[in-house]
Amino acid sequence: MTEQEAIAKIHSVYPSGKKNGLANMRALMQRLGNPQDSLAMIHVAGTNGKGSCCAMIERTLREAGYTTGMYTSPYIEVYNERIRLGGVPIAGDQLAALVERVFPHVEALAAQGVQITEFELGTALAFAAFAEAKVDYAIIEVGLGGRLDPTNIITPKVCVITEVGMDHMDYLGSTIGEIALEKAGIMKPGIPVSLGPQRHDALDVLMAAARGRGCPVYDPDAENVAETADQVTFDVRLHEQTIRGLTVSLRGRHQAENACAALGAISALRKQGVQIPLEAVRRGMAAVRWPGRLEAFGRIMLDGAHNDPGVRALCAYCDAWLPKEKTVLVTGMLEDKETRRMCERLASRVRRVVCTVPPNPRAMAAEKLAACFEELGCRAVAVPDAEEALARARSIAGNDGRILVAGSLYLIGEMRTLLRREKEFADVI
Repeated sequence: MTEQEAIAKIHSVYPSGKKNGLANMRALMQRLGNPQDSLAMIHVAGTNGKGSCCAMIERTLREAGYTTGMYTSPYIEVYNERIRLGGVPIAGDQLAALVERVFPHVEALAAQGVQITEFELGTALAFAAFAEAKVDYAIIEVGLGGRLDPTNIITPKVCVITEVGMDHMDYLGSTIGEIALEKAGIMKPGIPVSLGPQRHDALDVLMAAARGRGCPVYDPDAENVAETADQVTFDVRLHEQTIRGLTVSLRGRHQAENACAALGAISALRKQGVQIPLEAVRRGMAAVRWPGRLEAFGRIMLDGAHNDPGVRALCAYCDAWLPKEKTVLVTGMLEDKETRRMCERLASRVRRVVCTVPPNPRAMAAEKLAACFEELGCRAVAVPDAEEALARARSIAGNDGRILVAGSLYLIGEMRTLLRREKEFADVI
């Protein structure tokens, strides 16, 4: 089986997959010998910042000398990104070998009427890959919610819940409290939990859940936060020690909050006796990379802000570092998002907008999105083809302007691929 055949196999279960709580996942993993039970894991939920938080924890553990696996979603450009070993996307031949081993079990379960979903299959592949590699630690990002997410069959060393906000309301609930309760579903009795900064209504729910399960809570705060266009620096206290001038190499003030959630997890591991020197923390935070999140390609910046909390964080960065009169926005959004509210936030921070279509069946038509911006008094044009949209934005911006590509992560992936084809960015991974 080739890499592409393996990825096609993974995607092939999408039309027939049928979620059944955690029963499908447990059935599949039992057939595989429950490899997840042999792993030391960190489980990360939340609305925004999950991927950045996972990347921070993973890089810090690697700097401390541990071998790592990391499972995140969605991918930006290629499926392999979802399963990383030592920070690197899984090799094509390894992925193919895993699919050859796991897929017959998917077919056997289908014959019994158990229809595994694509995300369940991907999660099983990640657990199998990490167990096969005998990683010291695996960092696992929740796909959706928490309580009923396929990743929630694990018993981790520590749980993390980043900012809870309004997203996926049709699945998780119509209020912050309801959504927070779903995220709290990853908490396990007695297992420590690290909380990123939360709104009060979310915090109340999460703290009540932690008390009810006897979970020690870690919630370090960032102090003396200083931001530049390229990084953020702050002080933070980890129990008996204070780290001053800790630098995170991801852009945006909000990354200090994501870093605190990650540092809470690191602190919990240290409390359990895991050797993570503070110098490893410094190196890890200073070296972390995460594609598609305020990622710069020359004068073009990509950011996967695809819900209102994400757009708020992006707008704070725009206010500080992207002058409105010089910024052209390229955007594409999905129909099931809070598009009007996101347009309202972005319209006042850019000079012009080029609307395009993300490669997803749920994508909003470029013309409809452009009309929304026009109604808000922001000049917009619809260019459905992404490559043409980028070319139009470059023409509008001129030599002195900046281009911000934001919206659906599907659009960010397409744009990132286009940019990496250019000679200037050919070496970017």
